[in-house]
Amino acid sequence: MCLSDHFLMRDKIKELFHLDLDENQRKVNYDYLETFIEKNVSSWDNPPNTELIESLLTRELKNFSDFELAFLLVHSGYMPEFYSHDSSQETLYSKLVESLICEWANRIGFTDSFLQTQKSNKEDITIKLGNCVIVCDAKSSRLGRSQSAPNVKDTIKQASYIGWLDQYKINNCRAGIITFPSLMDWKKGSEAYKYFTDKSLPILFLFYEHLSFILLSQNLNHQSIIDFIHDYSTIFPNSTSDKQVYSEGLKKLFPDKLYVELKLFLDLSDLIIREKVLHSINRIKVKALTIRQRIEEDISKSDFGEVRKIAVDAVFKNKYGQILKQLKNIEKFRLP
Repeated sequence: MCLSDHFLMRDKIKELFHLDLDENQRKVNYDYLETFIEKNVSSWDNPPNTELIESLLTRELKNFSDFELAFLLVHSGYMPEFYSHDSSQETLYSKLVESLICEWANRIGFTDSFLQTQKSNKEDITIKLGNCVIVCDAKSSRLGRSQSAPNVKDTIKQASYIGWLDQYKINNCRAGIITFPSLMDWKKGSEAYKYFTDKSLPILFLFYEHLSFILLSQNLNHQSIIDFIHDYSTIFPNSTSDKQVYSEGLKKLFPDKLYVELKLFLDLSDLIIREKVLHSINRIKVKALTIRQRIEEDISKSDFGEVRKIAVDAVFKNKYGQILKQLKNIEKFRLP
């Protein structure tokens, strides 16, 4: 991204988010949740107190303007690359993204919304106002995941939404929402879109950019979403895996001039997310270089025998590492 692009972004962000953020300030914002976790978890030797940390973040978010929260929403669905898979860090980060969404829901008018604390058989966030309940599954993902888009079975299980909603015994307004990082979307279409266009149970598929735009728009609020849910059977008369059908139907949530404004907003969001991607790439390269330099320093201090052993171990692991993992699994799981 060249210098002129950075200045253009700063001007556009100032115009749409009312925030004057230079390049360094934006990078700090891209790492906001990661930094928040670092500040509030002193050791990973024991599981962190997730509920306490969530409450601390919720309290901090109360001091954010709508514009600050909206900017954070745009890019926070992408978790840090340095977290190990299925680690406590990864789990905690996902929970803090849920806190952002809960704050969003309350601000747009779903004032009875709350985070779920039960670990199983519950939605992530209960988006609620009176007798209207929307169960929300918040998806966050690392940029470096091995697939360009997730498997459908890892994205949506319609039976789960039915089970979640049945616990509330509400019939007049019941639906689901999946919040999703846009870079992980399926490029052409997917069986997942059959669930998003199924009129028997409205399940909205919204990118974090959509949440951000709804929060900032003076013409959109909780009632806009409720009306969209009530019109679902008209908007989507037939279930289909065609992504374009869902995209066209979603325009009903952003009618007339609003859809033009949304397109402009999404164009800027694309630039913001692209800058976050480049920021993540740079952080990985810097960390890799630091680790390599440290290794070189350690080896330079070793005698020839140690260096030779290190080299043999490295080549052996490269050639046979996967087989050794399989051997370990056989010994662990398959021996009588």
